[in-house]
Amino acid sequence: MVLISILSRKSARKNSLSFLLGFTLTLLALGIAGVYIFHLGGSGGTGKVDGYIDLSLGILCLLAMPLNFRRRKKQDTAEVESEIKALRAFSLGGITMLVNTSTIIIFVSGLQAISSANLEPLDGFFALVLLTLFTLVTLLIPTIIFFAFPKKSEIILASFKAWLSKHKKEIGAAVLLVFGAYLLVKGIRAVF
Repeated sequence: MVLISILSRKSARKNSLSFLLGFTLTLLALGIAGVYIFHLGGSGGTGKVDGYIDLSLGILCLLAMPLNFRRRKKQDTAEVESEIKALRAFSLGGITMLVNTSTIIIFVSGLQAISSANLEPLDGFFALVLLTLFTLVTLLIPTIIFFAFPKKSEIILASFKAWLSKHKKEIGAAVLLVFGAYLLVKGIRAVF
């Protein structure tokens, strides 16, 4: 939603790329730290550590579902309504990633899978890059539409924003439910 608001403002090209860069760098920093922490914590070993991590992440997914339905202040998009500079767009990208509960939980689950696979460093790096790209798909699609179809993108993105505004809570809850159930089943199988 924040990115689509940025794409509908002045200096959209520069600011959308700055937002995407801030989001991506925050994601990569979390990824590198996460894989390292999981590795230090014993993920990928012969114990039941990975199962307990999956159980914990599954429970977090299910606990985060009610957060999706809470009322949010109009401030989220109202801040973007005013004119912004590239540095502010960059900061918004990083902050948006850090407060995106469902994305963080699912991303951390992917980090744990990378860590538990005991990959060679180069393979682990490529796995992290792929996980990051998959996580960025929801931002890359509107950005690509904007750059590929500059004249038509306003109509396309406005309708997408309206649809997303109407269904974002249900989409978020469904994603959390699916991943939460998957992680719980995976964790229970590993632990018991």
